[in-house]
Amino acid sequence: MNTQVVVSHATDIEAIAAARRKHDEVIAELLEESIAREDALLVETARMGGTPSYIASVTLDWIRRQVNLTETMPLLKKSIDKETGKLRIDEESIEIISQRPIDWSREAVLAKYLIEREAHKFPPILAVLTQPWVDDPGSEKWDEEERAKETSITFRRLDVRGRIGLIDLGAEMRLYALDGQHRVIGIRAALELISTGRLDVRDKDRKVKRDEVVDLDELIAINGLDEAQVNQLGAERMGIEIIPAVIKGESRAEAQLRVRTIFTHVNKQASTLTPGEIAQLDEDNGYAIVARRVAVGHPFFKGLKSAVNFKNSTISARSAHITTLQTMKEMVSAYLLSNNDYAGWQFKSHELARRPADSELAKGVAAFTALWDHIARLPTFQAIAAEHSVAPYRRFTHEDKEGVGGGHLLLRPVGQQALAQAVGLLHANGMSLDSIFAKLAILDNRGVFKLDAVENPWWGVLYDVAGKRISIKGRDTAVKILRHVIGGLPIDKDRKALREAIAEARFIGGNDYRDYTNTIVPKSKISLPEQL
Repeated sequence: MNTQVVVSHATDIEAIAAARRKHDEVIAELLEESIAREDALLVETARMGGTPSYIASVTLDWIRRQVNLTETMPLLKKSIDKETGKLRIDEESIEIISQRPIDWSREAVLAKYLIEREAHKFPPILAVLTQPWVDDPGSEKWDEEERAKETSITFRRLDVRGRIGLIDLGAEMRLYALDGQHRVIGIRAALELISTGRLDVRDKDRKVKRDEVVDLDELIAINGLDEAQVNQLGAERMGIEIIPAVIKGESRAEAQLRVRTIFTHVNKQASTLTPGEIAQLDEDNGYAIVARRVAVGHPFFKGLKSAVNFKNSTISARSAHITTLQTMKEMVSAYLLSNNDYAGWQFKSHELARRPADSELAKGVAAFTALWDHIARLPTFQAIAAEHSVAPYRRFTHEDKEGVGGGHLLLRPVGQQALAQAVGLLHANGMSLDSIFAKLAILDNRGVFKLDAVENPWWGVLYDVAGKRISIKGRDTAVKILRHVIGGLPIDKDRKALREAIAEARFIGGNDYRDYTNTIVPKSKISLPEQL
């Protein structure tokens, strides 16, 4: 064996490996130098639909400093109302860029989200980069035909194919958030809160709400946050994609149209989640978590095909669904909030829900399961389980070929929500579920839940007589009717108010009202329904 050849071969491999290491070290040093530059940004190039774009990872503090709101673009300054500071839509501004107005009430919500939630995440921002000459028709960078001599982004490649490089961010360069303005104001607000310790809460029009302030110390204490970690928020990184305001060869009008079209397309292609899909995915909202656990785990739903509509919030007359996930979420909220043990689950419409403890969720699931245990034992629901047919019990009389539709209150989302709230309040006042549902079973057997029957109290309340359809505006009245019929309203004022609401629902014109026997009577003759 020739040992000289083996040694030489080993030496060559070591030399190659050393050269590669040196090569990587040189590249690393060059990249580090490029990344550290304040006047340039390391990017990877992309191209779709004829528009070049440049993708980068930047810190939240960089976004705070570098990315501006679109309403501050020079192109739009003439269309900013001096009194309100808001973009005025006129014949000029509407042709320049299509931007939705900023909802400033989201500012504090997003700031708190970034600080409170360990697993926070923002999608990349889409920004447009422009320079002063772009808005100056007299600039020498426009040719005789008023077309751009160069692109508004200066890119210097760092590889042979030009996939990686630097874009210049000199003092005159300006970045504007084309998509992601709310993310920008959320980031700014979060870093302001960390820096100053307080943040004013604003309404949608940017006016400061009196006596509403977010306090950092309080936020840290309530959520048990690590203050040192909170202070590092500005160093976190997220994505940004940058497109040029003008491409070489474009006229100003063509450039504006291209940018406007990109913004429109980005928003059109984003698929909005339905309420049911949100309820499926929400891992913070306790009501949603309880609703979906019961929806997939309760024996009644498991025994029927397609019992729960997991996507939409409504149910058609012919649908095989019993309920929807969104309805169940609303039922959970209405039912559990009657018990003070669940008061901490509530949150304002613009606030972010805070996930309850697992023990609380288990308790909520048990309570909501018990409610559906009792609902499933009602005569109509037992018949549905036996026949595997829902539509005949749900359809109104005019929707049924044979004119015998059930029109059942509890097979409509608004009816299920009203039931959950009424039962919750009655149960909180000391009535057992067994007692409540014993009376509900009597009502079910008597046909009292038929919405479109004039002899029932829902006629005109939840059933729109003229339109022959459901009327959700009567939900609160329906809750009071259920409470009255099953457990009674102890306060005389409440009984009088309920009688008035029912009478108004039965108004048919002039001084005429229709009573439970389908007779036209004066308003004074409309009484409360019979109490069990």
